[in-house]
Amino acid sequence: MRQRYKDIEKVWLICVVLFYFLYNLPGVPPYGDAKSALIHGGITVIGLWVSVYVGLFAIYRHRRPRSLQEVAELEEKSKGDGETKTNGGEAQ
Repeated sequence: MRQRYKDIEKVWLICVVLFYFLYNLPGVPPYGDAKSALIHGGITVIGLWVSVYVGLFAIYRHRRPRSLQEVAELEEKSKGDGETKTNGGEAQ
């Protein structure tokens, strides 16, 4: 079963790569044309910013990072189970 966030990540990646490619397209806008540079910059930079931030919001809505309290509880639980941690191949 496919998870919805994977589709969101694919669309997000495509949008970011597309706007990045358009921003770095050689010869666009023509050198010395200020009006074209402003239009090109507005479309590509604003599009890139919007796609990045909207994509981050959508991803974090589906895949929330763990809080520090949850991480500490998991570490305490793993220490209480008697598991040995390794550091560079040596047991602690």
